[in-house]
Order: sequence, then C-alpha cells, then structure tokens
Amino acid sequence: MRIAVGCIGHETNTFSPVATTLDNFKKGSYYRGDEIITAFRGTRTITGGFLDIAEHFNLQPVPLLWAFATPSGMVEHRAYETLKAEFLDLLQNAGQLDGVLLDLHGAMVTDAFEDAEGDLIHAVREIVGETWIVTTLDLHANITAQMADSSDVIIGFDTYPHIDCYERGFEAGQLLFGMNEGKIQPTMAYRQLPLLTAPPAQCTMKAPMTDVLKTLHALETKPGVVTATLSMGFPFADIRDAGVSILVTTNGDMALAEEYADKFASDIWEMRTAFTFNLHTVESVIELANQTDGKPIILADGADNPGGGGPCDGTTILQKFIEADVQDAVIAVIADPESVAQAVTAGVGNRAQLDVGGKTDTQHGAPVALTGYVKTLSDGRFTLKGPMGRGTIGNMGKTAVIQVGGVEIILTERRIQPYDAEVLRSVGIEPQARKLIALKSAVHFRADYTPIAHQILDVDTPGVHSPNLFNYDYQKLRHPIYPLDSTVTYGETDAT
Repeated sequence: MRIAVGCIGHETNTFSPVATTLDNFKKGSYYRGDEIITAFRGTRTITGGFLDIAEHFNLQPVPLLWAFATPSGMVEHRAYETLKAEFLDLLQNAGQLDGVLLDLHGAMVTDAFEDAEGDLIHAVREIVGETWIVTTLDLHANITAQMADSSDVIIGFDTYPHIDCYERGFEAGQLLFGMNEGKIQPTMAYRQLPLLTAPPAQCTMKAPMTDVLKTLHALETKPGVVTATLSMGFPFADIRDAGVSILVTTNGDMALAEEYADKFASDIWEMRTAFTFNLHTVESVIELANQTDGKPIILADGADNPGGGGPCDGTTILQKFIEADVQDAVIAVIADPESVAQAVTAGVGNRAQLDVGGKTDTQHGAPVALTGYVKTLSDGRFTLKGPMGRGTIGNMGKTAVIQVGGVEIILTERRIQPYDAEVLRSVGIEPQARKLIALKSAVHFRADYTPIAHQILDVDTPGVHSPNLFNYDYQKLRHPIYPLDSTVTYGETDAT
C-alpha cells in the first residue's frame, strides 16, 4: 500500500507587517522526497506519526514536499503557486497511490486566496480522484467548507499547547489503513459557528477547554463515531471563515454525523461567554514579583508571539523591566539581527552599545538604547526536549545574551517562539533560577513551563497577536459574530 505524504503550511496573520515570501519557506522547514523521512522519523510530530503508522502496517510512504514558514503576514501568492506547482508535480509523478496524508495547518492566506489549504486539497483531489485523502489540521485552523468537501476525513489537534501532534498523525494513518481495508466508510459533517476566541481562552490545560476536551473525547467513544474535531480557529486572519468550527466523522452514517455535529456545536455555543480571560499590566506583575519569593513568574507576551505572526522584536516589557531595575529577569526572545551582529563584533566579556528591537514597526514598541554586557554568544541551534516537537532541531540563528542590570536579553537572528525551555538552557540560562521570564508566546510554552513555574500571567502588551479582539479592524470577516457584534444568533439562541 503506497501512501503519499506532504505539507505546505503557514499560519497567516493578516495584520502582521512581516511579509511571507518563497524564501521564508525555503529558509524555514523545506524538505523534498526522502529528506522528509530523515527529518521527521522518530519525532513527536504529525509526519512522525505518519511514518510510524506506515511502518506499523508495512505501508510504503511516498514523501512529496514538506514546506513550512514561520507564522507571519500574508503569503505572496506567487510563492504559494510555486510551492503548489512543485507539490502537485511530485504527486502527479508519484505513481499508483492508495491514499494521501496531508499535514497542513489550515490558516494560510495569500494575497489572492483566503483559503489556500482549501485550494490545495481541491487540487490534490483533482489529481488523485477517488483515492482517499486524510488531512490533519492545527487547532487554529480556520476550517472552510472547501477543505471539508475536498477531504475524506479531517483530523485536528485536540490540544493547545499542541502536544498531541504525533497522536493525530498516527490516528490519521490508522484511519486511512482502515478505509483502504474497507472497514471504514467515512461520512463527515461540518459546522461553522459565529464565534471568535483568543489564544489564552483556547488553552486546553485549563477551564473551559478542559471540559470541552472531555466532551470531545466522550463523543469519540460513541458507537459509529470514527473521529471528531473542534477547531478554535485563528482570529488574527481577516477572512470570511475565521473562527470556531466542528467536524464529526462517522462510519457510513451521515445522519448520525449531522446529529452529533449539531449537538456539539450547540454545546460550544451555549458556553461562549466562558471563553473570556484577564490580562495583567507589566507593572502589576513586577509588583507581584517583589512581594513573593516564588520563581519563576512567567509573563506571556502573546501580542508579539512570532508563532502567530508577531515580529518578535517588541520592546514594551524590556523597557519596563529596565525602568523598574528588576533583578533575575530574562527576555526571550528579541529577534534583532543587527544587534546580534554588533554583539558578535564586541565579543563575549565586553560591552556593546545597542538599539534593541522595535525595528519592524511602531506598534510593538520603540528601539531601546542600552549599553549591555555580552554574556554569551551561540550558533542558536538546540534540540527540543519539551512535550511539543520533542526531538526536532530548533534554530534561532546566531544568538547573543546581553545583560543590562538584572535583565538578560536573548537576542536572535531569527524569529522563533520560545516555547521550549531549551531556548534558555542552550544559552546557559536555567529557567528555575530566574525570578521573571518574559516569553514571546501565548500558550505553547505552558506545556514545558507549567511544571516549573511559580505563576503564569498573560500580560497586556501591544501587538498584532493581542488577545483583545476588539483591537482589530476586520474588513472581510463574516458578520454578525460573537463577541464583536452585539446580537448574534446560532440555532435558536440569541447572543446579546
């Protein structure tokens, strides 16, 4: 049994000023053919799960193209078209196939297509005909009708932080095997809710999402149900279909799939007001730190999260830390190639005059002029050891640790979400030995940091990934939608 495997992936923040070009994909994660197997075998990733299930059932994986760029702004359409043509050419020449496993994100937007993944899956369908297509998507996928119509089964991540990537890839392969054996005839129902939610409320390590997961998993145990997905959506994409959606797949019983999808969607809608959260000022967190001996206290700087399209050079927290003369503090990370180069020129043990961060736009804070001690220089490469992506290689580019008073700043050449504690440890900083750690991450870091954190607080900083959805000027998003509109109806329930 021959199974094609591939990916073109991106999480597009249409409010981000950081352009996404073909070069971003090529310098991100870009593999062809057997390079995919080398890169992902033995990793806790979707494609790692694909490869392991293939080995389990003695399937032959046919690796095509795997390309993913760091989340950022709108994808240049010509970049997408180039990758798509390359992907489809490899698929066209792959020979006889018994199935296709697509490892996609579900929130890629180009300057011509709001639904790039829907377009890609449809194009794959046109080539493979009735051959089974199983698509995996991120929990932040903005799932469209076209994605659902073109796939036989869609399986989304259950968790955020995304610690179940491997399991969902493995599940996708299991289902595909069962479909080819004639044991599963998938019938999938799709529902889209008029609901936007922000990342802090989507975290499945705390309420209300812990309860939502219990409902989802209970649904998957019901007779006839093959799999079910709740996608919380990516609210930082100004497209018609941004937001929450639901998929329920049954074995040959569309009426049952529709019934369960309606019920689950209704349950989520009824609890819509539970998806709220509190943001803390940086000043209040500093005050809290001064009143407790516990450490570390984590500041989630989600508004400048590069994992959601932030430029990763915001300076709001850095400026406030320096002004307050905080001690035992770390900023991870600020992407600033210019400052890294100056630190390298100065050398370890010397002082460097730098204008740190604030170079992408004015929304995330101005450059901070400082004279800092060059404490560490690194090539920026490390192996992830936390629950997310364990075993894969992280690459920050050339990296410098600059110390200003009691604040250590990790400066990098590349935008990288520091959700794995190895980001700090790889440059000689032990997280548990620091009092305050500011991370440019919204939720993913919780998988690795929760066991060691004294407290985790979401801070209110400016940026293109701010969880305050009222900060955005949506032009293309469908309306009415909760919570942006005063009156929203779903089913028989009116939200006011």
